[in-house]
Amino acid sequence: MTGAALFSAVLAPQGTTRTADLDIEKIAATLVDYSTPPDGPINLASLADAVSAAKRNYQACRYAQVTAKLPALLRKLRAACTSLHGDDRLRAHALAAEAYHVTASILLKQEDKGLAWLAADRSVQAAHASQSPLMIGSSSRIITHALMDGGHHLAATDTARGAAQRMDADLSAPSPDDLSIYGSLLLRGAIAAASTGNRHNTAELLDEAAEAGTRLGHDANHMWTAFGPNNVLCHRVNLALRFGDAGTALDYARQVELDQLPINERKATLLLDTSRAFLMRNQHDRALHILRAAGEIAPEEVTGRPTALRLVRDILATAPISVRREARDYAATLGVTA
Repeated sequence: MTGAALFSAVLAPQGTTRTADLDIEKIAATLVDYSTPPDGPINLASLADAVSAAKRNYQACRYAQVTAKLPALLRKLRAACTSLHGDDRLRAHALAAEAYHVTASILLKQEDKGLAWLAADRSVQAAHASQSPLMIGSSSRIITHALMDGGHHLAATDTARGAAQRMDADLSAPSPDDLSIYGSLLLRGAIAAASTGNRHNTAELLDEAAEAGTRLGHDANHMWTAFGPNNVLCHRVNLALRFGDAGTALDYARQVELDQLPINERKATLLLDTSRAFLMRNQHDRALHILRAAGEIAPEEVTGRPTALRLVRDILATAPISVRREARDYAATLGVTA
């Protein structure tokens, strides 16, 4: 790989940290708890801090921390949405939309499609109850992701495109938040379109997202999107892989300024995609080194995700003799066998 930032990531000290298993059962019990929330004092400022902490920990790939605290947070937010009135209730719904968004994202990474759909739907309902166009647009991203993960790619494409078009009607003087949500919706739609095999729709949505990134002018984390020009490049890497073009994926990966990506989750995802691209080209040594770099940046992105562990198994199963021992040793640290 060329490019100082990505090259440094590949050559960083290697190793992984085993983390606790995510406690999905407690989240499941909370999502299906339809009892009346208990009365008690509601501190919106404290809830806002807790939601921000959940978002930050998720983006830093500290998934175990997020999962441990989500059940209690969701219960408190449900109580706030029920008992508060006026602007405070609208704010509570906006916070709930964000919390359910994080919940759905965690569940999608764990490939729990049913619970992810439930949490994504809760996020959209809370966003509409908040009456905030930005929150509605933001939650449209996670419902698109849930649709796509369930194999409903056409519906996912239409959902993302429709939400982006509704925002576009009001973007004569867009704020950074507006552009970030709008661009992120287009990127989500491009991934969904690629899953249908429609290259034209994919390219159209991706180019519109790139234009939004250019208008924004930098990579940032407005509205927790991590959107910007480098994020668009990361999606170009992923989309090239979806169309089976590993060479193009690597070309785009070399253009990414890794240090400009504002969150570890995005950095790790890029490195995992790059590792897959090298594996597709039978460059097992580079695939393994990039995979280990991802584990250094975000250990739980490798140790806690089924898709990442499948990549480890694929490298282990197909590695040539020159790489096999290193691959086997690394897989053993993760508890992975061929």
